[in-house]
Amino acid sequence: MTNSFLSKVSAERRVLSVVNAKTSGKLQLTGLSSAAIDLWRRKVGSEKTLDVVASLLALAELCQLLSDRSHETFKPIDTSLSAKLETHIAALQAAVARML
Repeated sequence: MTNSFLSKVSAERRVLSVVNAKTSGKLQLTGLSSAAIDLWRRKVGSEKTLDVVASLLALAELCQLLSDRSHETFKPIDTSLSAKLETHIAALQAAVARML
């Protein structure tokens, strides 16, 4: 069994690495909160990031479902949630590739 909070952090890092592999310096995404995504969108440009932002918001919501920090638990990850994460990460990769 895995720690659900650590699973969430791992998923968030994967998402950030997809975006930040294509951006540099001050244009990098710093987190998956709506405020961090909005700031990143404004820095990079809203027209360039339209598809990416939609994917990021969906992934942020899925990552949040992995763990509630105040109720850290040790339990297996829901396989349907894991499959959704993989699907959305693939969509994010495609959107990022089109962005730049």
